[in-house]
Amino acid sequence: MLESWFECKVTYERPGEKGANTKVNESYLMKDFTFSSVEKRLTMELQPFVTGEFNINEMKRVKYGEIVDTQDESADKWYKCKIVLVTIDESSAKEKKTPVLMLVKAESVPDAITRLNIHMTSSVMDYELTSVNNSPIIDIFQYQSL
Repeated sequence: MLESWFECKVTYERPGEKGANTKVNESYLMKDFTFSSVEKRLTMELQPFVTGEFNINEMKRVKYGEIVDTQDESADKWYKCKIVLVTIDESSAKEKKTPVLMLVKAESVPDAITRLNIHMTSSVMDYELTSVNNSPIIDIFQYQSL
């Protein structure tokens, strides 16, 4: 069984700035094998921040070709970038375009484009960047065995 990416939308209460509980709606991305293991791990990850009600409202499998992360503290948002990989079919000599979704952690849309282009310099394939959108994802949790 292969690991998959799961996008999870949660609602929970956490301490607000003035001490009262604040209800928040957030999205997280988690890499794991099954919906049940994602639910268990996500609950464990967020439990230290929860002071009241906690609900996982939605979980869905999503396909991301790559995650471009950075330790740069100014990069505090995730951007969903759609690229199209361009290859040539050797037998027919026709151009083939394959869409790929990538997540890029950056400070802004121009920064996301720059970081994506730097990341893609190691690729041997030609590509076209077709869209960059702000993602609702707050954080990403890689796979960890429990």
